[in-house]
Amino acid sequence: MTSDALERLRRILPPSPASAEWAALDLQGVAEAEAALGVQLPPDYLDFLAVYGAGLLDDSLLIAAPATAPGHRYSTSVVEITGTFRRAAAKPYRAEILGDGDMYIHWGVDGGGDFYYLWRVEGESSAEWPVCVYDDELTVLPYGMVEFLARACTGGLPGELQGKFRGNGHEFLHWQDQYRRDVEQYGSGSYIPG
Repeated sequence: MTSDALERLRRILPPSPASAEWAALDLQGVAEAEAALGVQLPPDYLDFLAVYGAGLLDDSLLIAAPATAPGHRYSTSVVEITGTFRRAAAKPYRAEILGDGDMYIHWGVDGGGDFYYLWRVEGESSAEWPVCVYDDELTVLPYGMVEFLARACTGGLPGELQGKFRGNGHEFLHWQDQYRRDVEQYGSGSYIPG
């Protein structure tokens, strides 16, 4: 079942050319990620992956694949970045704001590394997990990832968060398209994944 938020997002943010080919590969990592994290990933994230796959929104938000695709070392995974975030969240100044870092799953990375896009694990179902954005302060939003993305593309996020996303004409690049673009621009030896 496709959500209203995903339908809104599809109208304003077309999938990347590589999405049709590679989204299924990204979805193959769901079972591995869920086993590693000990949770079921949110259904709206899975719906998003089925249409778009993992990739980059507006050169400013990398939406991670569940697990690194076999043979594709350039994809960023939820499992990998969640582990990194949880270790960082244990630092006293972060723990004071976040509480238990194990309560969060990290799904998105911004280009500057200043913002962490997270789910806070709470409630009986992953469909209930709020999106949280951490940038030395924690903002908890009462909706899921796809609704967050739809609002980001339509100017519906609160204050400073909206400033991370430019006005109109949003672009999504599947990580394979991003990889190809970066290799063309910088060469294969210099590519650093999102």
